Amino acid sequence: MSSRMNKDQKRRTQANTRGIFIVLIAGSAVTLWADDIYQYILSLAALAAGVAIALKEFFLNVGGTFYRLFAKPFSVGDRIEVNGMRGDVVDVGIMSVLVMEVGPGNLTHNYTGRTITIPNSTFLTTAVSNENESAHHEGDFILHSFEVPIRNTPEWKKHYDTMLESAELCCEAYKEKAFDYFKKVTDKRQLEMPKTEPRINLKFKSPNEIDMIVRVSAPVARRGTIEQEIIRTYLNKVHK
Repeated sequence: MSSRMNKDQKRRTQANTRGIFIVLIAGSAVTLWADDIYQYILSLAALAAGVAIALKEFFLNVGGTFYRLFAKPFSVGDRIEVNGMRGDVVDVGIMSVLVMEVGPGNLTHNYTGRTITIPNSTFLTTAVSNENESAHHEGDFILHSFEVPIRNTPEWKKHYDTMLESAELCCEAYKEKAFDYFKKVTDKRQLEMPKTEPRINLKFKSPNEIDMIVRVSAPVARRGTIEQEIIRTYLNKVHK
């Protein structure tokens, strides 16, 4: 029994000695090469920071792609406005979205002939205005608004009535289709049914000028054309 205990004690001593020896060697190595190890760690940290900075835009664009896929603020064919850039979405990718510019600004619905590439990272920090709302096909309808200024004179009512008559005349062919479309959309989404017939709201642009804000239901593909038809009809009636 005593012999066995002596052997166990020797093994413990040897194990403890090896541990102390390894610790001493490791401590000596750290002491001798501390500066080199410190410089190596700094180099790794600098490299990691450089990679993070270099790939920052890439990761933000990928994050914007996931946001676009899950939030679905728009799709191909929608007319959007982001940071003052307005146009129709023609292609979406992992890094960016390609838009066919419409403008200038909100003044017209014509293509300018230029394309805009918007990085996907933009959608993480900037609100997106989608003019098409739920409309994605040519047969779909949208509520389209535009402004017409008039002088603040006793004849404002004549201009108001003439504009409303012009809008009703130009939209008569789409009246029933627009009602059916918005009825279907609102029932599906449990929303309140909007007024689909032409409407005009008034606001003062200045003490001497009034803005007629005209809202009509129009096929998504013909909103610009219908707007121009209404304005031409209004001008012909006013100056007749």
